[in-house]
Amino acid sequence: MDYIGQESEPSKGTIHIVRGCPCLKAFGDEKLCVNNDAILEMDVIEIDPSLFAFHTDKSSIEQEISTDDNVCYASVYVNHPDNRVYCISQGWMLRIHSKDVPGNDLEDALQFLSTKDLTASAEVCSECLYKFILTLADTFADLMSRKEKTDEIKRYVDKFSLLIAVKHSQMDDMMKSIGTEDEIDEGVDHFAFVRGYLVQLIEQQHYWADFLRQVRSENYEEWLIELGEMRERLARLEFQFYSQTLQLRDINDFRLLIKMLEFILKSSGQILTLNELIHTEIRSKRFREISKNNETLCHLVSYAEKSRTVEHNFGNILQILSKL
Repeated sequence: MDYIGQESEPSKGTIHIVRGCPCLKAFGDEKLCVNNDAILEMDVIEIDPSLFAFHTDKSSIEQEISTDDNVCYASVYVNHPDNRVYCISQGWMLRIHSKDVPGNDLEDALQFLSTKDLTASAEVCSECLYKFILTLADTFADLMSRKEKTDEIKRYVDKFSLLIAVKHSQMDDMMKSIGTEDEIDEGVDHFAFVRGYLVQLIEQQHYWADFLRQVRSENYEEWLIELGEMRERLARLEFQFYSQTLQLRDINDFRLLIKMLEFILKSSGQILTLNELIHTEIRSKRFREISKNNETLCHLVSYAEKSRTVEHNFGNILQILSKL
């Protein structure tokens, strides 16, 4: 993808530095800045945001403004006091279609377009940031038709759900990885990827059904049986979530799209709640004690790592899609 966007770790000051810029456009080898509806050819020097990390406020980072008016660092920062976004290399406030870009909209875009934790580096293309801001930000609500918004929302949910599936398949010891994020960016068949994940979710449901038969026959404690039931239900809810996202592809009516998103949000909320219950239990003292040297419980033990990733990703879905 062109122009990778990357978050630095949030500083303790009043600014948030981001690698990438929604006003940076690439046309072949030509790099243009379209801030404030201008079209300026730029010399792009991509700089890792960690080099700016010692700056904690707007007056400090303004020391980085270049003396050349055509240099672009492909990095911007959110200034929290005025909730605006500024170019690091030129000092300009970012404006799209004669409107200031709100800082919280850029941060929402970063959160939604990345499967990684906000305190870690995240890769998001500049064009994706631009389209997200136009699609979901209230500031630009009147700039896109319902048809355009429908197409963009479908594309976001389609790609983000696929990124989650890829990430989760890589972290789950009961699964084989269905692919990589790079393969998604290269235009592979999204349905084939998700289908591979759905098949493994069905296999998980069968596994947990067998697990429940075993622990019941061996008279395990009731709370542990309930934990197995929750894992089986979680696999069913994930299957339901991905089935719903796949259905979005065939919806072209905006009102119907919003209705389907309500179902997706409901499924996401149920997954989030159930995941937290499971995580709390497998971190408990009683589970740690009973799972020692118990091979039957190995897949419950290993879920601890994946559970936090599930929490982050489905939390993002709830936060961002609820804005619709």
